[in-house]
Amino acid sequence: MARKKVMRFGVIGCGGAGRARTIGMAKDPSVQVVAGSDTAAANVDKLSDGLGCAVQPFIGPDGYREMIDSADLDAVGVFGPHTLHYDHAKYALSKGKHVLIEKPMVCGVGPAIETAKLAKKKGLVYLIHYQRHYEPKYITARQLIQKGEIGEVQSFYVYMAQDWPAPSWRGDPKYSGGGQLNDSGSHYQDILLWMTGLQPKSAIGSLDCIYRGKKMKVEINGSFSVELSNGAAGRLIIIGDYIRPGMPDDVRIMGSKATLLFTGGNLVLHPHGGQPQQIEPQRPKGYPASPGENFTRLVLGRMKTNHVDAIFGARVALLTDTILKAGKSNRRATCESILKRAKFSEKDLR
Repeated sequence: MARKKVMRFGVIGCGGAGRARTIGMAKDPSVQVVAGSDTAAANVDKLSDGLGCAVQPFIGPDGYREMIDSADLDAVGVFGPHTLHYDHAKYALSKGKHVLIEKPMVCGVGPAIETAKLAKKKGLVYLIHYQRHYEPKYITARQLIQKGEIGEVQSFYVYMAQDWPAPSWRGDPKYSGGGQLNDSGSHYQDILLWMTGLQPKSAIGSLDCIYRGKKMKVEINGSFSVELSNGAAGRLIIIGDYIRPGMPDDVRIMGSKATLLFTGGNLVLHPHGGQPQQIEPQRPKGYPASPGENFTRLVLGRMKTNHVDAIFGARVALLTDTILKAGKSNRRATCESILKRAKFSEKDLR
């Protein structure tokens, strides 16, 4: 990609997350935030206040189209409600704009693959805001797995909990796309697939919509046995009915030679039959520190590697579809059947 000096950026969805992502990116003087689209004018005003300069407002449900068509943008950030991501990203990509998109990338594996293919066809940057791809402990763990330090991946345990009362639009099925399983839980589905380099195969388990004893409109908690493409099987637990602040988690990847543990913020390699070794996490030289930095450098032609390419979002969409189907049906759900229904195959996820 040819080098540019400045990236003209427009924001779709100027709520809390969108503002935080955008203001962080704008610390780079090469990023010019010129426009913002939202259904609430107050959100665009808050974005301008946070940036310390006025951005051109485009208000209303179709304001993003007018912004993309008229604001002379190089790229957009898609930060609105989950189920709207598909329309927002597809329109931006179809108009030749690079896209930085909040998780989950696009709800549903079919639409996710469709937009990934569109970006690839047009030669556009399409990067998902999965920040754990930039955290040294996860980068190092992925490298250890790729180098065979734990042997073949055989099992795993992934747990996360959060006090998640289905806030604002996230509690509305029209916009959530799967409750907590598709919200904070998306990060942990992603990190499992990204670190192991494997794809989902099937799932069986249960979910509920209970928060503090009250039935909500969206999924709050889930526990699943998940099988991956190499036959490895393990447990994925996502909890929204948690009573303390913060987001405690427990991630363990067991291989034929050793197990990787994420303990108290530390990364530990425990060889089978040997003594545990604490591993010092490292971010490789030149590796960006955040999704926003990665996106900016790609668009401006300063680097070539997209560390959260759209294909990762499509794989997560498939796993999310599978656990939601398993939890609602109380039966094992297979990724193959879900892909077939979407008129795609496993080859489309490579």
